[in-house]
Amino acid sequence: MKFRAGDLEFNASVVESSQSASPQTGNPLQLMTIQFRAQKEGVHEAAVTEALQRQSGGLYSLDEADQPEIEWRVRESNWTYVGSEPWGVNHHMWRIEQVERIACELLRLGALALEPYDYTEEVLPDGGVRLAARALVSEVDLDAIARLMGPIEVVRVGVSDTPRRMRLSGYVWGERFEGLVVVVACADIREPRVTLAGFDGDPVDDFEDLIALGAVDADALRQRRHARRRVQNVDGWELMPAPTP
Repeated sequence: MKFRAGDLEFNASVVESSQSASPQTGNPLQLMTIQFRAQKEGVHEAAVTEALQRQSGGLYSLDEADQPEIEWRVRESNWTYVGSEPWGVNHHMWRIEQVERIACELLRLGALALEPYDYTEEVLPDGGVRLAARALVSEVDLDAIARLMGPIEVVRVGVSDTPRRMRLSGYVWGERFEGLVVVVACADIREPRVTLAGFDGDPVDDFEDLIALGAVDADALRQRRHARRRVQNVDGWELMPAPTP
């Protein structure tokens, strides 16, 4: 197979190949281990650099016309120098995973529907999904979002039509020239766990119990919280923060 990563193009042999279902869409995704040789030192250095830079994507397998066919990310990489200098060759081994680019056309939060103009989601280490979306919203729907509590059925139209049992983990709102904007974050609901580090669960559960039992004034609480959630520049940050170096 032929691959391209930036300005680096190379032919590689497939050592191992498998498939797994995407936790986001359920579609089958390919995983492969590929091997190739870098006979020149410049090619070796470029391969080392590209393996690090393509951990989030940007590696492409090419078709017979040398056009990009499938996008991949490099999950693991290593190399071994075989032979004696100066006649030896660097043998590179990459573990690569097919990249799935997604776009959410409509985000359904229970009975509410938002059309995100900015959207991102990621798979958590435990296999769950969390998402963030920025969308124009009416006053009525913004008020309904402020009242959302407990598990909700979330559908990401354009990603998957299968509802996910999620929780609204937070929201803020503000204005732009077209009208009101809301930014929401949701995460899969998961069972609590107890480990040596202590209790690992959602503290919102206990808070919602207090509201259900009438221990707090729910309407007054929502109004105070809603006022604090207003932001000056609702488009002033990225939904997916850059990783810390």
